Amino acid sequence: MAGLRDCDAVVTGGRMSKANEFFAAADHLGVEMPNAAGDLYVAAGIAASDVICCVRLGGHSNTGNHNEAVALLKRADSGSERHLNTLLNLKNKAAYTHQDLTSAELKKMNRAAEHLVESARRAVASGR
Repeated sequence: MAGLRDCDAVVTGGRMSKANEFFAAADHLGVEMPNAAGDLYVAAGIAASDVICCVRLGGHSNTGNHNEAVALLKRADSGSERHLNTLLNLKNKAAYTHQDLTSAELKKMNRAAEHLVESARRAVASGR
């Protein structure tokens, strides 16, 4: 598939490490720095989605096209794509606008990222 980066244990492990790091950093920043936390939740969710795709499909999206990444995640773990969509839909507000994320939006991002990171951890643990 075009735009698919092959994964081996090094790539999968590296992406899982980043998902965990970004998620922990976002939780640490929390409501004190909601926009930075939100941006890190997006990064955690993307990295976790890559892990899920690596484990289940042998590769992850590397095109930068969010729609392709969402479609690929749907193939790898149907239902998880809605969590990635949640994060991607709030990415611009968190990182590129003058508006601050609300506490409700940050909580929504936390839940979405947590779902993806936990799904990635389970995929790695089970090998599928």
